[in-house]
Amino acid sequence: MLGGFEEAVLMALLHVKGQATIADIYEALADHKMPRSFGAIYTVLDRMLAKKFVTRRKGEPLPERGGKARYQYKITSGGRAAIIKAQRARAAWSNVGQRVVL
Repeated sequence: MLGGFEEAVLMALLHVKGQATIADIYEALADHKMPRSFGAIYTVLDRMLAKKFVTRRKGEPLPERGGKARYQYKITSGGRAAIIKAQRARAAWSNVGQRVVL
């Protein structure tokens, strides 16, 4: 099961289409009114790497002298399946309040 922020990060990766750096994810979250710290994003990505919902690879070094390579993240098929499962669960629970008769 996904937490709300985990789902948001996976959705940001889908939004970016392809591989994304932390800065890309940060920007996508901010665009959708969900700004978070870089540390929070790193923590969630590490957790999702362990769950195999994302993959990570080191990109090319930046062109300036001494430029560091940035990690690039990509959603996996398992990550896509987790989003679908979370959305279906939310949809199933969204009608519960309407069916309860007091």
